[in-house]
Amino acid sequence: MRNLLTILLSFAVLGCGGGQDLSPDGVRSIPPGDASGAALAGEYRVRVRVVECAGACGPFSVGIFSSTVCDVGDVDEVSLLVAHDGGRLAIDTDDLPSRFEGGAFTDGSFDVGGYATQFGGGLEITARSLGTIDASGRIEATVRSRTWGRIGEQSADCYGVREVVGTRR
Repeated sequence: MRNLLTILLSFAVLGCGGGQDLSPDGVRSIPPGDASGAALAGEYRVRVRVVECAGACGPFSVGIFSSTVCDVGDVDEVSLLVAHDGGRLAIDTDDLPSRFEGGAFTDGSFDVGGYATQFGGGLEITARSLGTIDASGRIEATVRSRTWGRIGEQSADCYGVREVVGTRR
């Protein structure tokens, strides 16, 4: 149950601070890139490893359970569905935020961001991912995130960094 609560409270990256590029507006307004075509599209299986956590990341009590927003060393296997249309890239994931949107570039790099809320909007999550997808379908990325707000009677303001590595199925 602890993993379920961790997944419910985070993405593949959560956080305190982090700059304007992790603001809700910043992650929702990433412009398209200069790529063409749809070569990056497909389903990917990735491994997400938490490499950094800072700030008020827990533990938090949720009912009878206790969980953290970010735990260095945690590893999850996640599926990604990538849609690519020219310079626009969208990545759907089975974690939070569940949708990342932004730009794809001719060199195979991408810059995408996402925003989500939980607990009736009491908890906000932003995440931004910079990475590459090469010609063989290998994806590598760093995801930075920030999670802030209320979890029950407790305040969260947690910054996290995750490394993502995987391949197209």
